[in-house]
Amino acid sequence: MITESMPEAQQFQKRKSIRMINKVLFIGNFLSHTSGSYSVSEFIADKLCEDEKISVLKAANSPNRLIRLLHIFYFSLFKYYSLLHIDVFSGNSFLFARMASAIGKIRGKKVVLTLHGGALHEYYVGRDKIFKRLFNNAYVQSPSLFLKNFFENKNHHVVYCPNPFLLKNFPYQRSVLNPCSILWVRAFTPIYNPEVVVSVLHNVLKTFPEATLTMIGPDKGTLYKTQELIGELGLTSRVSILGPVNNNDLHKYYQSHSVYLNTTSYESFGVAVVEAASCGVPIVSFSVGEIPYLWTDEENILLCDLCDVDKMAVQVKRILSDSNLSIRLSTNARKRAEDFSWDKIKNHWIELVTK
Repeated sequence: MITESMPEAQQFQKRKSIRMINKVLFIGNFLSHTSGSYSVSEFIADKLCEDEKISVLKAANSPNRLIRLLHIFYFSLFKYYSLLHIDVFSGNSFLFARMASAIGKIRGKKVVLTLHGGALHEYYVGRDKIFKRLFNNAYVQSPSLFLKNFFENKNHHVVYCPNPFLLKNFPYQRSVLNPCSILWVRAFTPIYNPEVVVSVLHNVLKTFPEATLTMIGPDKGTLYKTQELIGELGLTSRVSILGPVNNNDLHKYYQSHSVYLNTTSYESFGVAVVEAASCGVPIVSFSVGEIPYLWTDEENILLCDLCDVDKMAVQVKRILSDSNLSIRLSTNARKRAEDFSWDKIKNHWIELVTK
């Protein structure tokens, strides 16, 4: 606090330092304390706080949609900030983004929109005028080359900025492996196709009867259905469902498994894929959304068509039976993951916030 008893020079320096601090309001889902899932925006917000010239507010951290909406409304309208950053997804989250953006623009704030969600291009259909209003007078960026290309073909300028992650939290380590072990890290929800992974294991077991599957992630509606399929196929002893795992502990699972499966129907970047690659676990993924833009088939990943259980199983068997292929995919994936380290991307964010 500035008081009258302060010498005038000190008061001036205090006011100057206050003006120099750039206060940023991040709008998104900051639910790591309840879900165990540490979002990219939460990571970026926390890293920016390490800069003494940047102060960060985050909204919202409630799992309840209504409470989250009220938090976003209150923070956008009444809190002090110089820049408003909004994560833009499809569905209800898009409505939150529209509201916050409108409030920020009315208040004359700099608005930055980061486009996420592999289904955002589908959500755009029939809403072109709404998107135009949202993008108007805003700085628009995306970690997805797929979304960048899509929206630029619709005459919207989008800056590419890949999602960063902390490389040291996902160290490369392949010295202690569980043989024939398959790993899946996603939420139990239809978009991530957990039942496909179970079917892939069932196929792989015909060639590798010792194969196992570890499934990590929160239940978002399809856990029971997945468990039913596991029982029907007689795989209970071969599958471990661990639920959510703290982000700080995920590297242990990436490092110890033979193969990582990415079975999402949509992909706007693929943070989990980058984390897995950083730890060196060979990856088999559906060729959807951003994946073929960022990764090279047969070089640092093996790809197959969406929900092609047989082809995915073939790719898994190739890795389990060919150590040279496994090593090549592992080392090349790690090299690619290094392109997304926070150290390489942080300057973009610091300049965005401070200029």
